[in-house]
Amino acid sequence: MFIRVLLVLLLGIGVAVYEVPRLMEEQMKRELIAFGGFLLIGVVLALALVLGLPLPNPTRAIEFIFAPLERLLHPR
Repeated sequence: MFIRVLLVLLLGIGVAVYEVPRLMEEQMKRELIAFGGFLLIGVVLALALVLGLPLPNPTRAIEFIFAPLERLLHPR
């Protein structure tokens, strides 16, 4: 398990080392912030998956958001 965690962290660092210099060189600050946020979310979710932690199901969140709209459009 330690090897998997280390591999996920190294992969995240490798992606950052590859992309961040170009974004900084071209002064793309907003893109750098978005990239960092998405990379952080991805690494955290990958670590949770590797560690066997329970992850939320995105389908339930979508159902929660759109269920009122569905009831409004298709009343029973």
